[in-house]
Amino acid sequence: MELPIIRINRISLSNIKCVSSGSIDLNTAESLRIEKASILGIYGQNGSGKTVVIEALDIIKSILLGRQIPKRYLESITFGETNGTLEVEFAVVGDDSTDCIAVYKCALEQRDNPNETSESSNIGTKVAPASILAITSESLKISGQICGVKYPAQYIAQTDEKERLIRPKHKCRILFGENENSLKLLELQKVLAFYGSRSFIFSNQALNSMKGAPESDFAHVVFSLRSFAEARLFITGGEMQSGIPFPINFVDEYGNDSGTVGQIPFSLESKAVLQKRIVDIIKSFLPPLNNVLSSMIPGLNINFKYQKTSIDEKDDKYEVELFSSRVQGYEIPLRYESLGIKRIISYLSVLIAAFNDPHYVLVVDEFDSSVFEFLLGELVSVFKESGKGQLIFTSHNLRPLEKLNDVSIFFTTTDPKNRYVRLKKKTTNNLRDVYFRAISLGNKDFELYNSESKHVLALAFRKAGWKE
Repeated sequence: MELPIIRINRISLSNIKCVSSGSIDLNTAESLRIEKASILGIYGQNGSGKTVVIEALDIIKSILLGRQIPKRYLESITFGETNGTLEVEFAVVGDDSTDCIAVYKCALEQRDNPNETSESSNIGTKVAPASILAITSESLKISGQICGVKYPAQYIAQTDEKERLIRPKHKCRILFGENENSLKLLELQKVLAFYGSRSFIFSNQALNSMKGAPESDFAHVVFSLRSFAEARLFITGGEMQSGIPFPINFVDEYGNDSGTVGQIPFSLESKAVLQKRIVDIIKSFLPPLNNVLSSMIPGLNINFKYQKTSIDEKDDKYEVELFSSRVQGYEIPLRYESLGIKRIISYLSVLIAAFNDPHYVLVVDEFDSSVFEFLLGELVSVFKESGKGQLIFTSHNLRPLEKLNDVSIFFTTTDPKNRYVRLKKKTTNNLRDVYFRAISLGNKDFELYNSESKHVLALAFRKAGWKE
């Protein structure tokens, strides 16, 4: 069955870092049905919750993949609060038989992990248990048409740490079947998922049980979300990855059928050891990537060199290194290029995929990092006018505000209880002017910027340099 197109339709946060409450409505369902681009930019002052949205989506991606929530998000709960919640609404559109909304919601809480202990350099001292960011409750809700059947709004699955499996009970039987032995094994896996800081609904064990049960429309939604997270949702920028990744998206074709869909990630800052099959995919992908790259940065191309890691004929592993070349003829390892060029290349392949394929969603934190202002404006303008996928980004550079309409931009406020708002503009001005005016003159409904005047700032600098 062909995978449906999935887009992020709404993001809601509660007690996550500096966001006590905030919601961003992307309104993607209609653009998805006609396979037009959906673009969202998030703007605001430093420390006001822009990156929190990107990190929340990164947590959701880990959850959909059945993986442990990355430890870098351990301190994500707002200080003074016991738990936080994430809710993401997905628009799911397939062929004529599928057009629905799926809403995943989870509660997160920092807990002690009895299976591990934190490191201590003091021998003989009592060691405190290590912590995990546990998913204490989660739910998946659907509404709309799935595989030709129209469903009213209802929960596919709800569970918490006290629940045996999921409720309602009849949905448990639909998803996992009637075999009591299998259900008892799932109970154990549910406990392991909790202490592994993983989702139970999207755990590998739960999905395997769904495969063994009679086929259901509800399981189809779960599998679709998992496939989306595996191959179609890409999140980068900021501290999402160590180093600078270079993901190549590929589709292996077998006859007339679409085969493997996935990503090949490796670092732009070091060599990589890859199989010959992957080397061939990279070789076929570089020409179209260079066409786009050279139109953005005239004269620049990337290529790669590779050699076998051993003389054994059965060993098909190769050491691969990327190089950049200019029209002048010189060539250097790509890791020695400027940060700006490496940043552009790091998400360019996924940006190409999202531009041409409505299935792809690219989420970039600090999209403007080391990117020329005019080029940034051209990128978002071209994507808005001719793209097909979804692009979500944060930025400090205001050039995109002159290129995008007001429905494509959210701004952060100074109020943790109402973190994200839209600004309306008139047809005679651009959003950049509206934003500056709201900062300078204020807004009766919310405050967008909180800072002292430049005179107070200058005095603070002056005092900092005075000697007693």
